[in-house]
Amino acid sequence: MREKKINRRIALGTTAKVATAAVITGVVGGIAGYLAGSSGAAPREVTRTQVVERTVTVGGVGQTVTETVTRTATQTVTAGPPPTEVKPELTITFASPEWLPGRLTGVIAEGFPAWSKANIGKAVQVKMDLIPWDAIFDRLSTTLAAKSKEPTLLISDSQWLGQFYVGGHIRRLNDIIARDPELQQLLNRFDESLVYFYMTYPQGNKDNIVGFAHEGDVLLMVYRHDLFTNPTERENFKAQYGYDLPQRYEDWYPGQLDWYQVRDIAEFFTRKAGDELAGKRLDEDFYGIAMHMSRAYDAIACPFGSLLYCHGEYWWDPETGETDGFINSPRARQALDFYKSLVPYSPPNALEIWFDEANAVMQAGRVAMIYNWAGFLPSLFDPAASKVYNVIRVVPPPGHKGEDGIFRRYSGIGGQPMCINSYSDYPEVALAFIKYWFQPENQRKWAEGGGGVCLRDIIQTEWFRTLTPYNRAYADSIAFQVDFWNVPFFFEMLTVVQEEIHAALAGTISTSSALDNIARRHKEIIEREDYPRAFEKYGKPAKNVAELIRKGLPIG
Repeated sequence: MREKKINRRIALGTTAKVATAAVITGVVGGIAGYLAGSSGAAPREVTRTQVVERTVTVGGVGQTVTETVTRTATQTVTAGPPPTEVKPELTITFASPEWLPGRLTGVIAEGFPAWSKANIGKAVQVKMDLIPWDAIFDRLSTTLAAKSKEPTLLISDSQWLGQFYVGGHIRRLNDIIARDPELQQLLNRFDESLVYFYMTYPQGNKDNIVGFAHEGDVLLMVYRHDLFTNPTERENFKAQYGYDLPQRYEDWYPGQLDWYQVRDIAEFFTRKAGDELAGKRLDEDFYGIAMHMSRAYDAIACPFGSLLYCHGEYWWDPETGETDGFINSPRARQALDFYKSLVPYSPPNALEIWFDEANAVMQAGRVAMIYNWAGFLPSLFDPAASKVYNVIRVVPPPGHKGEDGIFRRYSGIGGQPMCINSYSDYPEVALAFIKYWFQPENQRKWAEGGGGVCLRDIIQTEWFRTLTPYNRAYADSIAFQVDFWNVPFFFEMLTVVQEEIHAALAGTISTSSALDNIARRHKEIIEREDYPRAFEKYGKPAKNVAELIRKGLPIG
């Protein structure tokens, strides 16, 4: 995986085989819910079937579980009539990863011919080109390098934006947006953190808007509410640490729960077989926390990035390209020392844990907390897959109060924007689809179908926040998201981080050596690429993220 520029989602095809089919009887629609309250349309049933076959390690080497689970859920929603049949006059292609959001995008796109006929005078069909995650980057790179006019629309991972834009492959949208008040208003509906990291290159530079946020994702904490509220466990915890276990959402957020308190909690709940937990004798070891620590792709960079930012440090100075004194600063060393200190409270396969392994140990009922992507949490609440589906809660991640007295709460961002092919003949049509995509009824379909909604005015509605057990935490976490590099050479930078920090976690090198190595190797890459001089024509990042984090200020 390290040899390919791939996204975290690829592990769906490597650590687990997940096939998700959405069978929709009737069209999920209506402006009801978060805006109008009721559309007056007749209820329709939506049936979603998910088949999961997975082999994952739980607890230690050699302890694997292979399961095949078929899950069917029927949900009654307020739905309008199916879209009126309109004969398309034009077809454009939308390239997307082959997964649930891609298929759901195709379902929502079925109404675009009628909408486009009514709004731009031409019936346009959007044909989905669903590409496996392990092939999409190479496929898009090859297609765009050949200056193919299709796909007109494409999904880009946030880290790919620099490579695609600097290569001339995705369109700068400012000229079209400047002529369109509706698109200008749409830009104001995104949280600034999403504009900064999903939609611009360089990061936050609105002179170069190169995409619109499509699928949002954030890292969230999942914890065993039954254990945290158990009277005996609460009494014992307070006697040992001098403060109460958090038991309400508000204790985590907006309460200033510290990462170091999370470590206390992880230590407290780490038990051996034969120990007692919540009044029951354990048959197996129980663990305090499961954090992503795998060497694969960005499994380390995202959670360690969260800790790095919360300790008041960033990877580099994005304006000058300087790394020394940033990634190897005393604050960065403290962050890595903390990250490593969680290993003793983690499952024995700690250094192999990514999102699937984190889910597996929680589903098996053998860990108190996990830190995982919102996009992978639904299966935790499935009775067919999870032993703890009814005793877990999801909250925003903690922060850290530094020696300077500032409490910082930041977290590594996930998710993807949709972009327009520079070589397409139909950029205006593509932007019309983007307008269509963000229509209220379509965003409702997106939310109900499991998509990561990105519009602030929808995310903050009570309807959205209560739609799933994790939407509230997702909504509250958007504002403090931070990304790493989206420069064309990001993959080399990322690979260095994964190699060096994984070695430090494994104990083969010291944490100080790992960070010094990162600073040195990153500097070599940056100087070879002649950054920032060779990239000055694209402008500068809107803000110096390193300075903002050091001051404890929001990115937005």
